[in-house]
Amino acid sequence: MHNREIKLFQHQVYPHHLAVELLAMGARNIKPYLALIVAIALSVHSINTSNPTIVALWLSGAFLLFFAGSWFRWRYKDLKAKSTNHNELRRAEFIIVFYSLLVGLLWGSSSDLLMVKGEIRQNMIVVIVYLGFCAGASSMAMFGRAHLIVGGLSSLIVFLWPLRTIFPEDWWWLAPVIGLYGFSLLLAAIDRNKILVSNLLLRDEKHALLEQQRIETERANKANHEKSAFLAAASHDLRQPLHALMLTSHALSLRTPEGESQVLVQRIVEAGRALSYQFNHLMDLSRLESGTYKLNANIFSLSSLLQQVIATHRQVADHKHIDLRLRIDRRLLETGLQTDAALLNRALDNLIDNALKFSTGGGRVLITARLKKKHIQLAVHDRGMGIPLDQQEWIFKPYVQLNNPTRELSHGIGLGLSIVREAISLLGGQLTLRSKLGHGSSFVFSLDRAICCQVPQIASSKAPLSHEQLLGKKLLLVEDDAMVASALINWAQNWGLRVEHYMDPRKVPASVNPDLILSDIRLPGERDGIQWLVEWLALWPKTRGLLLSGEISAETDQRAEAEGLLLLSKPADPELLLQTLISMTPPERDVQSTKATV
Repeated sequence: MHNREIKLFQHQVYPHHLAVELLAMGARNIKPYLALIVAIALSVHSINTSNPTIVALWLSGAFLLFFAGSWFRWRYKDLKAKSTNHNELRRAEFIIVFYSLLVGLLWGSSSDLLMVKGEIRQNMIVVIVYLGFCAGASSMAMFGRAHLIVGGLSSLIVFLWPLRTIFPEDWWWLAPVIGLYGFSLLLAAIDRNKILVSNLLLRDEKHALLEQQRIETERANKANHEKSAFLAAASHDLRQPLHALMLTSHALSLRTPEGESQVLVQRIVEAGRALSYQFNHLMDLSRLESGTYKLNANIFSLSSLLQQVIATHRQVADHKHIDLRLRIDRRLLETGLQTDAALLNRALDNLIDNALKFSTGGGRVLITARLKKKHIQLAVHDRGMGIPLDQQEWIFKPYVQLNNPTRELSHGIGLGLSIVREAISLLGGQLTLRSKLGHGSSFVFSLDRAICCQVPQIASSKAPLSHEQLLGKKLLLVEDDAMVASALINWAQNWGLRVEHYMDPRKVPASVNPDLILSDIRLPGERDGIQWLVEWLALWPKTRGLLLSGEISAETDQRAEAEGLLLLSKPADPELLLQTLISMTPPERDVQSTKATV
Protein backbone atom coordinates (compact mmCIF):
# COMPACT_ATOMS: atom_id res chain seq x y z
CA MET A 1 0.00 0.00 0.00
CA HIS A 2 2.77 2.41 0.91
CA ASN A 3 4.46 2.04 -2.49
CA ARG A 4 1.36 2.70 -4.63
CA GLU A 5 1.27 5.88 -6.68
CA ILE A 6 -1.05 8.68 -5.54
CA LYS A 7 -2.79 11.06 -7.89
CA LEU A 8 -2.11 13.99 -5.65
CA PHE A 9 -4.94 16.58 -5.61
CA GLN A 10 -6.40 14.93 -8.75
CA HIS A 11 -3.73 16.54 -10.95
CA GLN A 12 -0.31 15.01 -10.34
CA VAL A 13 0.82 11.42 -9.86
CA TYR A 14 3.47 10.83 -7.17
CA PRO A 15 4.80 7.83 -5.33
CA HIS A 16 3.13 7.50 -1.95
CA HIS A 17 6.20 8.47 0.06
CA LEU A 18 6.73 11.63 -2.03
CA ALA A 19 3.09 12.72 -1.63
CA VAL A 20 3.42 12.32 2.14
CA GLU A 21 6.71 14.24 2.15
CA LEU A 22 5.21 17.14 0.19
CA LEU A 23 2.24 17.29 2.55
CA ALA A 24 4.47 17.31 5.64
CA MET A 25 6.76 19.91 4.07
CA GLY A 26 3.81 22.16 3.31
CA ALA A 27 2.44 21.75 6.84
CA ARG A 28 5.80 22.80 8.31
CA ASN A 29 5.84 25.91 6.12
CA ILE A 30 2.36 27.14 7.06
CA LYS A 31 2.72 30.31 9.16
CA PRO A 32 -0.85 31.08 10.36
CA TYR A 33 0.39 33.48 13.01
CA LEU A 34 1.84 35.81 10.35
CA ALA A 35 -1.50 36.01 8.56
CA LEU A 36 -3.24 36.68 11.89
CA ILE A 37 -0.83 39.49 12.78
CA VAL A 38 -1.39 41.17 9.41
CA ALA A 39 -5.17 40.71 9.76
CA ILE A 40 -5.17 42.30 13.23
CA ALA A 41 -3.11 45.27 12.00
CA LEU A 42 -5.37 45.76 8.99
CA SER A 43 -8.48 45.52 11.17
CA VAL A 44 -7.15 48.07 13.63
CA HIS A 45 -6.40 50.45 10.79
CA SER A 46 -9.85 49.92 9.21
CA ILE A 47 -11.95 50.18 12.37
CA ASN A 48 -12.33 53.95 12.03
CA THR A 49 -13.27 54.02 8.36
CA SER A 50 -15.23 50.79 7.95
CA ASN A 51 -18.19 49.27 9.73
CA PRO A 52 -16.82 48.02 13.08
CA THR A 53 -19.18 45.03 13.12
CA ILE A 54 -18.08 43.91 9.69
CA VAL A 55 -14.42 44.42 10.63
CA ALA A 56 -14.94 42.36 13.79
CA LEU A 57 -16.62 39.56 11.81
CA TRP A 58 -13.79 39.59 9.27
CA LEU A 59 -11.19 39.45 12.05
CA SER A 60 -13.09 36.60 13.72
CA GLY A 61 -12.79 34.65 10.48
CA ALA A 62 -9.03 35.32 10.51
CA PHE A 63 -8.84 33.91 14.07
CA LEU A 64 -10.74 30.79 13.07
CA LEU A 65 -8.41 30.22 10.14
CA PHE A 66 -5.46 30.79 12.46
CA PHE A 67 -6.64 27.96 14.73
CA ALA A 68 -7.41 25.74 11.74
CA GLY A 69 -3.97 26.38 10.21
CA SER A 70 -2.21 25.78 13.55
CA TRP A 71 -4.03 22.49 13.98
CA PHE A 72 -3.14 21.39 10.46
CA ARG A 73 0.51 22.29 11.05
CA TRP A 74 0.60 20.37 14.34
CA ARG A 75 -1.22 17.37 12.88
CA TYR A 76 0.76 16.88 9.65
CA LYS A 77 4.22 18.47 10.04
CA ASP A 78 5.82 15.18 11.16
CA LEU A 79 3.90 12.92 8.82
CA LYS A 80 5.73 9.71 7.90
CA ALA A 81 5.15 7.60 4.82
CA LYS A 82 5.27 4.32 6.74
CA SER A 83 2.59 5.38 9.21
CA THR A 84 0.28 7.09 6.70
CA ASN A 85 -2.21 5.05 4.71
CA HIS A 86 -3.89 6.04 1.49
CA ASN A 87 -7.18 7.16 3.07
CA GLU A 88 -5.47 9.41 5.60
CA LEU A 89 -3.43 11.01 2.85
CA ARG A 90 -6.56 11.68 0.78
CA ARG A 91 -8.30 13.19 3.82
CA ALA A 92 -5.34 15.53 4.44
CA GLU A 93 -5.38 16.58 0.78
CA PHE A 94 -9.08 17.47 1.01
CA ILE A 95 -8.50 19.47 4.21
CA ILE A 96 -5.68 21.56 2.72
CA VAL A 97 -7.68 22.34 -0.45
CA PHE A 98 -10.73 23.34 1.63
CA TYR A 99 -8.51 25.39 3.97
CA SER A 100 -6.97 27.17 0.95
CA LEU A 101 -10.46 27.98 -0.35
CA LEU A 102 -11.48 29.54 2.98
CA VAL A 103 -8.25 31.54 3.25
CA GLY A 104 -8.68 32.80 -0.31
CA LEU A 105 -12.28 33.83 0.28
CA LEU A 106 -11.39 35.59 3.56
CA TRP A 107 -8.63 37.72 2.05
CA GLY A 108 -10.52 38.21 -1.19
CA SER A 109 -13.47 39.61 0.75
CA SER A 110 -11.26 42.32 2.22
CA SER A 111 -12.02 44.54 -0.80
CA ASP A 112 -15.76 44.40 -0.16
CA LEU A 113 -15.67 44.45 3.65
CA LEU A 114 -12.74 46.73 4.48
CA MET A 115 -12.66 49.20 1.57
CA VAL A 116 -14.79 52.33 1.59
CA LYS A 117 -15.71 54.35 -1.46
CA GLY A 118 -13.77 57.64 -1.46
CA GLU A 119 -11.23 56.56 1.19
CA ILE A 120 -8.24 56.38 -1.15
CA ARG A 121 -5.61 55.93 1.60
CA GLN A 122 -7.56 53.15 3.33
CA ASN A 123 -8.32 51.41 0.06
CA MET A 124 -4.70 51.50 -1.14
CA ILE A 125 -3.54 49.99 2.13
CA VAL A 126 -6.01 47.13 1.69
CA VAL A 127 -4.84 46.58 -1.91
CA ILE A 128 -1.18 46.58 -0.89
CA VAL A 129 -1.81 44.19 2.02
CA TYR A 130 -3.83 41.89 -0.24
CA LEU A 131 -1.11 41.81 -2.89
CA GLY A 132 1.45 41.06 -0.16
CA PHE A 133 -0.77 38.22 1.05
CA CYS A 134 -0.90 36.83 -2.52
CA ALA A 135 2.89 36.98 -2.81
CA GLY A 136 3.31 35.14 0.51
CA ALA A 137 0.70 32.53 -0.32
CA SER A 138 2.36 31.80 -3.69
CA SER A 139 5.40 30.45 -1.82
CA MET A 140 3.27 27.58 -0.46
CA ALA A 141 3.95 25.44 -3.53
CA MET A 142 4.47 22.17 -1.65
CA PHE A 143 0.82 21.17 -1.52
CA GLY A 144 0.44 21.03 -5.29
CA ARG A 145 -1.53 22.79 -7.97
CA ALA A 146 -5.01 22.08 -6.64
CA HIS A 147 -4.78 24.23 -3.53
CA LEU A 148 -3.02 26.98 -5.50
CA ILE A 149 -5.68 27.08 -8.19
CA VAL A 150 -8.66 26.78 -5.82
CA GLY A 151 -7.37 29.27 -3.28
CA GLY A 152 -5.79 31.69 -5.79
CA LEU A 153 -8.65 31.95 -8.30
CA SER A 154 -11.37 32.18 -5.65
CA SER A 155 -9.47 34.94 -3.88
CA LEU A 156 -8.87 36.94 -7.06
CA ILE A 157 -12.48 36.71 -8.23
CA VAL A 158 -13.90 37.77 -4.86
CA PHE A 159 -11.37 40.62 -4.49
CA LEU A 160 -11.78 42.05 -8.00
CA TRP A 161 -15.60 41.96 -8.17
CA PRO A 162 -16.32 44.97 -5.86
CA LEU A 163 -13.61 47.20 -7.41
CA ARG A 164 -16.05 48.62 -9.99
CA THR A 165 -18.12 50.09 -7.15
CA ILE A 166 -15.23 51.23 -4.98
CA PHE A 167 -13.16 52.73 -7.85
CA PRO A 168 -15.82 53.79 -10.37
CA GLU A 169 -13.39 55.84 -12.42
CA ASP A 170 -10.21 53.67 -12.18
CA TRP A 171 -11.50 50.12 -11.90
CA TRP A 172 -11.09 49.48 -15.66
CA TRP A 173 -7.27 49.59 -15.38
CA LEU A 174 -6.82 48.78 -11.68
CA ALA A 175 -8.70 45.47 -11.82
CA PRO A 176 -6.71 44.08 -14.79
CA VAL A 177 -3.38 45.10 -13.20
CA ILE A 178 -4.25 43.40 -9.91
CA GLY A 179 -5.67 40.39 -11.74
CA LEU A 180 -2.60 40.10 -13.99
CA TYR A 181 -0.29 40.35 -10.98
CA GLY A 182 -2.24 37.73 -9.03
CA PHE A 183 -2.43 35.41 -12.04
CA SER A 184 1.33 35.78 -12.60
CA LEU A 185 1.95 34.80 -8.98
CA LEU A 186 -0.31 31.79 -9.46
CA LEU A 187 1.63 30.63 -12.54
CA ALA A 188 4.94 31.21 -10.76
CA ALA A 189 3.75 29.12 -7.80
CA ILE A 190 2.70 26.29 -10.11
CA ASP A 191 6.11 26.38 -11.81
CA ARG A 192 7.79 26.40 -8.40
CA ASN A 193 5.78 23.31 -7.51
CA LYS A 194 6.95 21.57 -10.70
CA ILE A 195 10.58 22.41 -9.92
CA LEU A 196 10.21 21.23 -6.32
CA VAL A 197 8.67 17.93 -7.39
CA SER A 198 11.33 17.43 -10.08
CA ASN A 199 14.10 18.06 -7.56
CA LEU A 200 12.59 15.60 -5.11
CA LEU A 201 12.19 12.98 -7.83
CA LEU A 202 15.80 13.52 -8.90
CA ARG A 203 16.88 13.24 -5.27
CA ASP A 204 15.01 9.96 -4.92
CA GLU A 205 16.53 8.70 -8.15
CA LYS A 206 19.97 9.72 -6.92
CA HIS A 207 19.43 7.96 -3.60
CA ALA A 208 18.18 4.89 -5.42
CA LEU A 209 21.26 4.87 -7.65
CA LEU A 210 23.55 5.40 -4.66
CA GLU A 211 21.82 2.58 -2.81
CA GLN A 212 22.14 0.36 -5.84
CA GLN A 213 25.79 1.31 -6.12
CA ARG A 214 26.30 0.57 -2.43
CA ILE A 215 24.65 -2.83 -2.81
CA GLU A 216 26.70 -3.62 -5.91
CA THR A 217 29.88 -2.45 -4.16
CA GLU A 218 29.13 -4.59 -1.13
CA ARG A 219 28.35 -7.50 -3.42
CA ALA A 220 31.60 -6.97 -5.33
CA ASN A 221 33.59 -6.63 -2.10
CA LYS A 222 31.96 -9.74 -0.74
CA ALA A 223 32.76 -11.64 -3.92
CA ASN A 224 36.31 -10.32 -3.83
CA HIS A 225 36.73 -11.33 -0.18
CA GLU A 226 35.25 -14.73 -0.91
CA LYS A 227 37.61 -15.12 -3.84
CA SER A 228 40.57 -14.10 -1.69
CA ALA A 229 39.45 -16.41 1.10
CA PHE A 230 39.06 -19.25 -1.39
CA LEU A 231 42.49 -18.59 -2.89
CA ALA A 232 44.03 -18.33 0.57
CA ALA A 233 42.50 -21.66 1.58
CA ALA A 234 43.04 -23.39 -1.75
CA SER A 235 46.54 -22.04 -2.31
CA HIS A 236 47.87 -23.92 0.72
CA ASP A 237 46.56 -27.21 -0.64
CA LEU A 238 47.71 -26.39 -4.18
CA ARG A 239 51.17 -25.28 -3.11
CA GLN A 240 51.91 -28.46 -1.17
CA PRO A 241 52.10 -30.93 -4.10
CA LEU A 242 53.79 -28.32 -6.30
CA HIS A 243 56.39 -27.71 -3.59
CA ALA A 244 56.96 -31.47 -3.28
CA LEU A 245 57.26 -31.81 -7.06
CA MET A 246 59.96 -29.14 -7.32
CA LEU A 247 61.99 -30.52 -4.42
CA THR A 248 61.74 -34.11 -5.65
CA SER A 249 62.63 -33.25 -9.23
CA HIS A 250 65.57 -31.16 -8.04
CA ALA A 251 66.80 -33.98 -5.81
CA LEU A 252 66.36 -36.43 -8.69
CA SER A 253 68.39 -34.20 -11.01
CA LEU A 254 71.28 -34.32 -8.54
CA ARG A 255 71.24 -38.13 -8.42
CA THR A 256 70.71 -38.84 -12.13
CA PRO A 257 73.90 -39.32 -14.18
CA GLU A 258 74.52 -37.48 -17.44
CA GLY A 259 72.63 -38.87 -20.41
CA GLU A 260 69.14 -39.20 -21.75
CA SER A 261 67.64 -39.68 -18.29
CA GLN A 262 69.23 -36.45 -17.11
CA VAL A 263 67.61 -34.59 -20.02
CA LEU A 264 64.20 -35.97 -19.09
CA VAL A 265 64.67 -35.07 -15.44
CA GLN A 266 65.78 -31.57 -16.41
CA ARG A 267 62.60 -31.16 -18.42
CA ILE A 268 60.60 -32.13 -15.34
CA VAL A 269 62.50 -29.53 -13.32
CA GLU A 270 61.86 -26.84 -15.96
CA ALA A 271 58.16 -27.77 -16.15
CA GLY A 272 57.92 -27.51 -12.36
CA ARG A 273 59.54 -24.09 -12.42
CA ALA A 274 57.18 -22.91 -15.16
CA LEU A 275 54.18 -24.16 -13.22
CA SER A 276 55.47 -22.49 -10.06
CA TYR A 277 56.03 -19.26 -11.98
CA GLN A 278 52.45 -19.19 -13.28
CA PHE A 279 51.03 -20.18 -9.91
CA ASN A 280 52.92 -17.36 -8.17
CA HIS A 281 51.61 -14.96 -10.82
CA LEU A 282 48.07 -15.93 -9.96
CA MET A 283 48.67 -15.58 -6.23
CA ASP A 284 50.45 -12.24 -6.65
CA LEU A 285 47.57 -10.78 -8.64
CA SER A 286 45.10 -12.01 -6.03
CA ARG A 287 47.01 -10.31 -3.22
CA LEU A 288 47.49 -7.07 -5.13
CA GLU A 289 43.86 -6.80 -6.25
CA SER A 290 42.42 -7.71 -2.86
CA GLY A 291 44.50 -5.07 -1.08
CA THR A 292 46.05 -7.59 1.31
CA TYR A 293 49.60 -6.87 0.11
CA LYS A 294 51.47 -4.57 2.50
CA LEU A 295 54.47 -2.61 1.30
CA ASN A 296 57.74 -3.59 2.94
CA ALA A 297 60.00 -0.57 2.44
CA ASN A 298 63.72 -1.28 2.73
CA ILE A 299 66.90 0.32 1.43
CA PHE A 300 68.64 -1.30 -1.53
CA SER A 301 70.89 -0.43 -4.45
CA LEU A 302 68.93 0.26 -7.63
CA SER A 303 71.92 -0.61 -9.79
CA SER A 304 72.37 -3.97 -8.06
CA LEU A 305 68.68 -4.79 -8.32
CA LEU A 306 68.63 -4.02 -12.05
CA GLN A 307 71.72 -6.12 -12.68
CA GLN A 308 70.26 -9.03 -10.70
CA VAL A 309 66.99 -8.92 -12.63
CA ILE A 310 68.82 -8.84 -15.94
CA ALA A 311 71.08 -11.70 -14.85
CA THR A 312 68.04 -13.95 -14.29
CA HIS A 313 66.99 -13.37 -17.91
CA ARG A 314 70.44 -13.49 -19.51
CA GLN A 315 70.26 -17.18 -20.38
CA VAL A 316 66.89 -16.83 -22.14
CA ALA A 317 68.11 -13.76 -24.05
CA ASP A 318 71.28 -15.54 -25.21
CA HIS A 319 69.28 -18.60 -26.22
CA LYS A 320 67.01 -16.47 -28.43
CA HIS A 321 69.96 -14.35 -29.66
CA ILE A 322 68.42 -11.20 -28.23
CA ASP A 323 70.68 -8.32 -27.22
CA LEU A 324 69.68 -7.62 -23.57
CA ARG A 325 71.23 -4.38 -22.32
CA LEU A 326 71.07 -2.05 -19.32
CA ARG A 327 71.57 1.70 -19.64
CA ILE A 328 71.62 3.45 -16.27
CA ASP A 329 72.18 7.09 -15.40
CA ARG A 330 75.62 7.50 -13.80
CA ARG A 331 74.07 9.41 -10.94
CA LEU A 332 72.05 6.29 -10.07
CA LEU A 333 75.03 3.93 -9.90
CA GLU A 334 75.63 4.69 -6.23
CA THR A 335 72.02 5.60 -5.40
CA GLY A 336 69.77 3.59 -3.15
CA LEU A 337 66.00 3.47 -3.01
CA GLN A 338 63.78 3.10 0.02
CA THR A 339 60.76 1.16 -1.16
CA ASP A 340 59.56 -2.40 -1.59
CA ALA A 341 62.43 -4.11 -3.44
CA ALA A 342 60.54 -7.37 -3.94
CA LEU A 343 57.59 -5.59 -5.57
CA LEU A 344 59.84 -3.51 -7.83
CA ASN A 345 61.78 -6.65 -8.71
CA ARG A 346 58.55 -8.42 -9.64
CA ALA A 347 57.42 -5.53 -11.87
CA LEU A 348 60.74 -5.33 -13.72
CA ASP A 349 60.98 -9.12 -13.95
CA ASN A 350 57.56 -9.33 -15.61
CA LEU A 351 58.29 -6.48 -18.04
CA ILE A 352 61.61 -8.00 -19.13
CA ASP A 353 60.08 -11.45 -19.38
CA ASN A 354 57.30 -9.97 -21.50
CA ALA A 355 59.76 -8.15 -23.77
CA LEU A 356 61.90 -11.26 -24.31
CA LYS A 357 58.87 -13.47 -24.85
CA PHE A 358 57.50 -11.31 -27.66
CA SER A 359 60.81 -10.44 -29.34
CA THR A 360 62.14 -12.43 -32.25
CA GLY A 361 65.69 -13.69 -32.62
CA GLY A 362 68.26 -11.01 -33.35
CA GLY A 363 66.17 -8.36 -31.64
CA ARG A 364 67.07 -6.07 -28.79
CA VAL A 365 65.67 -5.38 -25.32
CA LEU A 366 66.91 -2.28 -23.52
CA ILE A 367 66.34 -1.45 -19.85
CA THR A 368 66.92 2.19 -18.94
CA ALA A 369 67.06 4.04 -15.62
CA ARG A 370 67.14 7.83 -15.69
CA LEU A 371 67.20 10.44 -12.96
CA LYS A 372 64.77 13.26 -13.68
CA LYS A 373 64.12 16.48 -11.80
CA LYS A 374 61.28 15.08 -9.66
CA HIS A 375 61.32 11.36 -10.31
CA ILE A 376 63.25 8.28 -11.38
CA GLN A 377 62.16 6.92 -14.73
CA LEU A 378 62.51 3.21 -15.44
CA ALA A 379 61.67 1.72 -18.80
CA VAL A 380 61.82 -1.52 -20.76
CA HIS A 381 62.08 -1.12 -24.55
CA ASP A 382 61.82 -3.86 -27.16
CA ARG A 383 61.85 -4.06 -30.94
CA GLY A 384 59.04 -6.54 -31.28
CA MET A 385 55.97 -6.29 -33.46
CA GLY A 386 54.37 -3.62 -31.28
CA ILE A 387 50.78 -3.36 -30.07
CA PRO A 388 47.88 -1.79 -31.99
CA LEU A 389 46.60 1.44 -30.43
CA ASP A 390 43.05 0.13 -29.99
CA GLN A 391 44.32 -2.86 -28.00
CA GLN A 392 46.86 -1.17 -25.74
CA GLU A 393 44.47 -0.76 -22.81
CA TRP A 394 43.27 -4.36 -23.02
CA ILE A 395 46.67 -5.93 -22.43
CA PHE A 396 46.66 -4.74 -18.81
CA LYS A 397 43.52 -6.70 -18.02
CA PRO A 398 43.91 -10.12 -16.38
CA TYR A 399 44.01 -13.20 -18.63
CA VAL A 400 44.20 -11.14 -21.83
CA GLN A 401 46.61 -12.15 -24.60
CA LEU A 402 46.42 -10.32 -27.90
CA ASN A 403 45.98 -12.34 -31.06
CA ASN A 404 48.86 -11.27 -33.30
CA PRO A 405 51.85 -13.12 -34.77
CA THR A 406 54.12 -12.53 -31.79
CA ARG A 407 51.44 -13.65 -29.32
CA GLU A 408 51.29 -17.06 -30.92
CA LEU A 409 54.63 -17.79 -29.24
CA SER A 410 53.50 -16.58 -25.85
CA HIS A 411 53.20 -18.67 -22.76
CA GLY A 412 51.43 -18.20 -19.48
CA ILE A 413 47.90 -17.08 -18.75
CA GLY A 414 48.11 -13.34 -19.35
CA LEU A 415 48.68 -12.04 -15.83
CA GLY A 416 52.15 -10.47 -16.13
CA LEU A 417 51.14 -6.94 -17.13
CA SER A 418 48.16 -6.92 -14.75
CA ILE A 419 50.58 -7.62 -11.90
CA VAL A 420 52.98 -4.94 -13.18
CA ARG A 421 50.26 -2.26 -13.20
CA GLU A 422 49.02 -3.16 -9.70
CA ALA A 423 52.58 -3.36 -8.33
CA ILE A 424 53.65 0.00 -9.76
CA SER A 425 50.46 1.59 -8.48
CA LEU A 426 51.27 0.35 -4.97
CA LEU A 427 54.78 1.76 -5.33
CA GLY A 428 53.27 5.17 -6.07
CA GLY A 429 54.04 5.19 -9.78
CA GLN A 430 52.03 5.01 -12.97
CA LEU A 431 52.70 2.70 -15.87
CA THR A 432 52.45 4.03 -19.42
CA LEU A 433 52.81 2.27 -22.74
CA ARG A 434 54.23 3.72 -25.92
CA SER A 435 53.91 1.36 -28.85
CA LYS A 436 53.41 1.41 -32.58
CA LEU A 437 52.57 -1.61 -34.64
CA GLY A 438 55.74 -2.86 -36.33
CA HIS A 439 58.07 -0.62 -34.30
CA GLY A 440 58.23 -2.26 -30.87
CA SER A 441 56.98 -1.21 -27.44
CA SER A 442 58.19 0.81 -24.47
CA PHE A 443 56.79 0.29 -20.96
CA VAL A 444 57.71 3.29 -18.83
CA PHE A 445 57.04 4.10 -15.20
CA SER A 446 58.29 6.72 -12.76
CA LEU A 447 58.95 6.65 -9.03
CA ASP A 448 59.09 9.66 -6.75
CA ARG A 449 62.63 10.97 -6.37
CA ALA A 450 61.97 11.35 -2.66
CA ILE A 451 62.63 7.61 -2.20
CA CYS A 452 66.29 8.07 -3.20
CA CYS A 453 68.79 7.58 -0.38
CA GLN A 454 72.31 6.43 0.40
CA VAL A 455 73.02 2.72 0.26
CA PRO A 456 74.46 1.53 3.59
CA GLN A 457 77.90 -0.07 3.34
CA ILE A 458 77.79 -3.79 4.07
CA ALA A 459 80.94 -5.65 4.88
CA SER A 460 81.65 -8.39 2.37
CA SER A 461 81.73 -12.02 3.47
CA LYS A 462 85.11 -13.45 4.27
CA ALA A 463 84.40 -16.57 2.25
CA PRO A 464 81.81 -17.46 -0.39
CA LEU A 465 78.87 -19.58 0.65
CA SER A 466 79.14 -23.28 -0.09
CA HIS A 467 76.78 -26.20 0.35
CA GLU A 468 79.60 -27.96 2.19
CA GLN A 469 78.63 -25.84 5.19
CA LEU A 470 75.53 -28.03 5.52
CA LEU A 471 77.42 -31.34 5.78
CA GLY A 472 76.55 -33.13 9.00
CA LYS A 473 74.25 -30.37 10.26
CA LYS A 474 71.11 -31.45 12.06
CA LEU A 475 67.88 -30.19 10.51
CA LEU A 476 64.63 -30.30 12.45
CA LEU A 477 61.81 -30.59 9.94
CA VAL A 478 58.28 -29.91 11.20
CA GLU A 479 55.79 -30.64 8.41
CA ASP A 480 52.41 -32.38 8.70
CA ASP A 481 52.02 -33.13 4.99
CA ALA A 482 53.60 -36.54 4.36
CA MET A 483 54.25 -35.90 0.65
CA VAL A 484 55.97 -32.58 1.22
CA ALA A 485 57.91 -33.97 4.19
CA SER A 486 59.19 -36.89 2.12
CA ALA A 487 60.30 -34.55 -0.66
CA LEU A 488 62.04 -32.22 1.80
CA ILE A 489 63.84 -35.10 3.52
CA ASN A 490 65.16 -36.51 0.25
CA TRP A 491 66.17 -33.06 -0.93
CA ALA A 492 67.93 -32.13 2.33
CA GLN A 493 69.78 -35.41 2.56
CA ASN A 494 71.32 -34.71 -0.85
CA TRP A 495 73.21 -31.84 0.77
CA GLY A 496 74.46 -33.88 3.73
CA LEU A 497 71.90 -32.72 6.29
CA ARG A 498 70.79 -35.05 9.07
CA VAL A 499 67.03 -34.71 9.19
CA GLU A 500 64.73 -35.31 12.13
CA HIS A 501 61.12 -35.09 11.07
CA TYR A 502 58.04 -34.51 13.22
CA MET A 503 54.50 -34.11 11.93
CA ASP A 504 53.20 -32.78 15.26
CA PRO A 505 55.18 -29.91 16.86
CA ARG A 506 53.91 -30.94 20.29
CA LYS A 507 55.97 -34.11 20.04
CA VAL A 508 59.31 -32.37 19.41
CA PRO A 509 61.55 -33.17 22.44
CA ALA A 510 63.70 -30.52 24.04
CA SER A 511 66.75 -32.75 23.56
CA VAL A 512 66.77 -32.39 19.75
CA ASN A 513 68.89 -29.21 19.83
CA PRO A 514 69.20 -28.87 16.01
CA ASP A 515 71.43 -26.57 13.97
CA LEU A 516 68.58 -25.60 11.66
CA ILE A 517 64.78 -25.66 11.85
CA LEU A 518 62.53 -25.84 8.82
CA SER A 519 58.87 -25.51 9.81
CA ASP A 520 55.55 -25.15 8.04
CA ILE A 521 53.18 -22.38 9.16
CA ARG A 522 50.00 -24.40 9.36
CA LEU A 523 50.52 -27.15 11.94
CA PRO A 524 48.30 -29.38 14.08
CA GLY A 525 47.02 -27.87 17.31
CA GLU A 526 46.08 -24.38 18.40
CA ARG A 527 49.51 -22.83 17.76
CA ASP A 528 51.03 -22.16 14.34
CA GLY A 529 54.59 -22.44 13.08
CA ILE A 530 55.47 -18.84 14.01
CA GLN A 531 54.62 -19.40 17.68
CA TRP A 532 56.45 -22.73 17.80
CA LEU A 533 59.56 -21.38 16.07
CA VAL A 534 59.80 -18.45 18.49
CA GLU A 535 59.64 -20.91 21.38
CA TRP A 536 62.24 -23.27 19.87
CA LEU A 537 64.71 -20.47 19.09
CA ALA A 538 64.43 -19.30 22.70
CA LEU A 539 65.04 -22.89 23.86
CA TRP A 540 68.05 -23.40 21.54
CA PRO A 541 69.83 -20.00 21.24
CA LYS A 542 72.40 -21.16 18.65
CA THR A 543 69.78 -22.64 16.33
CA ARG A 544 68.56 -20.85 13.19
CA GLY A 545 65.01 -21.20 11.88
CA LEU A 546 63.15 -20.82 8.58
CA LEU A 547 59.41 -20.85 7.92
CA LEU A 548 57.69 -22.23 4.85
CA SER A 549 54.20 -20.89 4.11
CA GLY A 550 51.59 -22.11 1.70
CA GLU A 551 49.29 -19.17 2.54
CA ILE A 552 48.90 -15.73 0.93
CA SER A 553 47.99 -13.88 4.12
CA ALA A 554 49.56 -10.46 4.63
CA GLU A 555 48.94 -10.89 8.36
CA THR A 556 51.15 -13.98 8.40
CA ASP A 557 53.96 -12.12 6.64
CA GLN A 558 53.70 -9.22 9.10
CA ARG A 559 53.73 -11.52 12.13
CA ALA A 560 56.83 -13.32 10.89
CA GLU A 561 58.56 -10.02 10.17
CA ALA A 562 57.63 -8.67 13.60
CA GLU A 563 59.29 -11.72 15.22
CA GLY A 564 62.38 -11.35 13.03
CA LEU A 565 61.78 -14.69 11.29
CA LEU A 566 62.64 -15.60 7.73
CA LEU A 567 59.73 -16.87 5.65
CA LEU A 568 59.66 -18.43 2.19
CA SER A 569 56.47 -19.02 0.26
CA LYS A 570 55.65 -22.40 -1.20
CA PRO A 571 56.47 -23.59 -3.76
CA ALA A 572 59.98 -22.44 -2.85
CA ASP A 573 62.65 -22.60 -5.52
CA PRO A 574 65.09 -25.35 -4.46
CA GLU A 575 68.13 -23.17 -5.24
CA LEU A 576 66.73 -20.31 -3.19
CA LEU A 577 65.93 -22.65 -0.32
CA LEU A 578 69.44 -24.09 -0.46
CA GLN A 579 71.14 -20.70 -0.45
CA THR A 580 68.92 -19.52 2.40
CA LEU A 581 69.81 -22.52 4.56
CA ILE A 582 73.51 -22.07 3.79
CA SER A 583 73.39 -18.39 4.77
CA MET A 584 71.65 -19.31 8.02
CA THR A 585 74.05 -22.09 8.97
CA PRO A 586 75.67 -21.25 12.34
CA PRO A 587 79.44 -21.55 12.79
CA GLU A 588 80.98 -24.87 13.78
CA ARG A 589 80.47 -25.83 17.40
CA ASP A 590 84.16 -26.54 18.01
CA VAL A 591 84.39 -27.48 21.62
CA GLN A 592 88.17 -27.97 21.61
CA SER A 593 88.90 -24.53 20.15
CA THR A 594 86.54 -23.07 22.71
CA LYS A 595 88.46 -24.68 25.54
CA ALA A 596 91.78 -23.56 24.04
CA THR A 597 90.55 -20.03 23.89
CA VAL A 598 89.56 -20.16 27.50
